[in-house]
Amino acid sequence: MPSLDEITWLRSAEGHAVCAAMAGDSPANTPAAITRWRERLEPGQVTVAWQQVLFRRSARAKFSRADLMLFDRVALEQATDEVLARHKAKRFQDRSRIADFCCGIGGDALALAEIASVTAIDWSAARAAMAEHNACIYGNRIDILIEDARIARPEADAAHIDPDRRPAGGRKHRIEQSSPGPEVLRQIVDRYQNVAAKLSPGADFENLPFDAEIELISHRGECKQAVAWTGALRQARRRATAFPSGESITAGPEEDLLWPPSAAIRPGTLLFEPDAAVIRANLVGVLARQYQLNPIDPHIACLVGETLPQTTLLAAFRVLEVSNWSTALGRQMLARHDVGHVDIKTRGFAGKPEEVLKCLHPRGTHSATLLLTRIGDRPTAILAERVPPQPNP
Repeated sequence: MPSLDEITWLRSAEGHAVCAAMAGDSPANTPAAITRWRERLEPGQVTVAWQQVLFRRSARAKFSRADLMLFDRVALEQATDEVLARHKAKRFQDRSRIADFCCGIGGDALALAEIASVTAIDWSAARAAMAEHNACIYGNRIDILIEDARIARPEADAAHIDPDRRPAGGRKHRIEQSSPGPEVLRQIVDRYQNVAAKLSPGADFENLPFDAEIELISHRGECKQAVAWTGALRQARRRATAFPSGESITAGPEEDLLWPPSAAIRPGTLLFEPDAAVIRANLVGVLARQYQLNPIDPHIACLVGETLPQTTLLAAFRVLEVSNWSTALGRQMLARHDVGHVDIKTRGFAGKPEEVLKCLHPRGTHSATLLLTRIGDRPTAILAERVPPQPNP
């Protein structure tokens, strides 16, 4: 992480000019180039400026103004991206001041500052300074409070908190392994009532120390984060939201989450893969009933039906063939359908897609998807062709 003095320099006119030059035609990526830069700058300045150039390149996937922002490696990896942060910020529309605990480099704070006054709290003065700078890049101002989230309780009528899930270095999923832990989260909920707590998608949501709506959010098919919403911010029991469409599905407090009965799968039917957020939110049954679909097995999150729903929460495939699975049968299946490029997916199947692909040697001219799964106690291969998505009107 850059020091506070280094951040001050990076925010200066000279620091800005150096980063711009390095990002252009004067990189510091060879020993000779580093030597030339060190003739003009302190060695530490050369290092920290070049690091920012590299961080900014990585950050373009998350932030539209990444080339002017400031980062450190860990905080960038954990930061909420711009699309998801703005989605979350919409729930705070009626709030006048928001406390953003564990703000890091400000991924959520810069979106929250678009709709309310924000006090951003972090124990690290360096990260707080980066958050302040990054909010300015988006044309907003935030107040900074350098204090431990276990102690700080600034005046606000709502709060957001992003606990550190890497307090000991490796990424953790259990809420009790984060910093601050469950007891501090409970205290913040008690103090502010209207709270959004960012959690790992792999967390155990059944044992939170407070009542909350759990929203799972995916971006381009990958489940990115979970959010526990409390107080007036709470709108449902469970929610899954998929981006870039922003489409959601919810379950109310008393809604049945059980799956409908299983149905047989055969050539010509449609096979559906629910979005990762839907699966992790345990809303497969709700989605299936909404579109009159059935699972292929009571324990496999793949659905089957006869008609194509208009939703971005389901990836659709038309089934070409269903067979027991073995490598030999798989090769024969691909040959029968002239498949040369195959995308392998697994559900409840022990083998890894890349290992299976090495054994299949497809040589045809068509593309297809091979789903390897288990129906009952039978390893099963389902060969299908992808159907273009039908956006929800």
